[in-house]
Amino acid sequence: MFEGFQAVPGAVVPYLYNWPMVGLSFLISVCGAYVALRWSRGIRRADGSLDGDRLLCASVALGGGAVWAMHFIGMVAYRTPTGREFGLFTTLGSLLVVMAFVAAGLARASRHTGSVAGNVVAGGVLTGLGVTTMHYTGMAAIHTNSRFEWDWQIVALSAGIAVVVSIVGLWLATTVKTRGWQVVAAFVMGVAVCGMHYTGMAAGTMICTGRTYSPTLLALEGTNMGYAIFALAAVVLTFIFVIEVSRSAAQARQ
Repeated sequence: MFEGFQAVPGAVVPYLYNWPMVGLSFLISVCGAYVALRWSRGIRRADGSLDGDRLLCASVALGGGAVWAMHFIGMVAYRTPTGREFGLFTTLGSLLVVMAFVAAGLARASRHTGSVAGNVVAGGVLTGLGVTTMHYTGMAAIHTNSRFEWDWQIVALSAGIAVVVSIVGLWLATTVKTRGWQVVAAFVMGVAVCGMHYTGMAAGTMICTGRTYSPTLLALEGTNMGYAIFALAAVVLTFIFVIEVSRSAAQARQ
């Protein structure tokens, strides 16, 4: 697969993508976006107050499923001839960061006061900053015998895409109500989130710093990690999706 490569300091590390894993990253992003769109309906009550349950579940689905899980499945899909692992605390920190920013973005975009467009744009900027921070924090979690050299123009492009994607996503979350359009919107959001991620990946070139690296105690590793993350995210999304369906059905009966 990587014939001829030698892990010597200064060598550029070649890579290729595991396309079935890329497909899983897109699938979980679409599913997370759809569940988030379902929960984002009615985040604000009639009196303008926030529905904490809906905000939390929408943030978990969008930040944790559509963005974070997609990112790490995509990272596992990024295959290199060098070994690597992901620092546990940095990885979990990136998850908390993106969910917090998504929650803040949803709360701002759904405000009843002020300009609707202004609220969506402000919320999108917040969310986009969170997505960008999560992506590059997740990249910093990689522990290997290489370092990344960044093309800062592509980094800036990826951040711009994240902000635009977030603005579009929050606009859809606050305007799309019917089931059919929610499916279409989730597909669009999945394409956009994956576009941001793989653009961000293209911004970095891995350069060898040594022949091997020393594994750390608290880290995530393994070629099956992508499947594990996909399964965990799918279980969580299914659970909160069923809750939303049950709540909506109960409200309809009332």
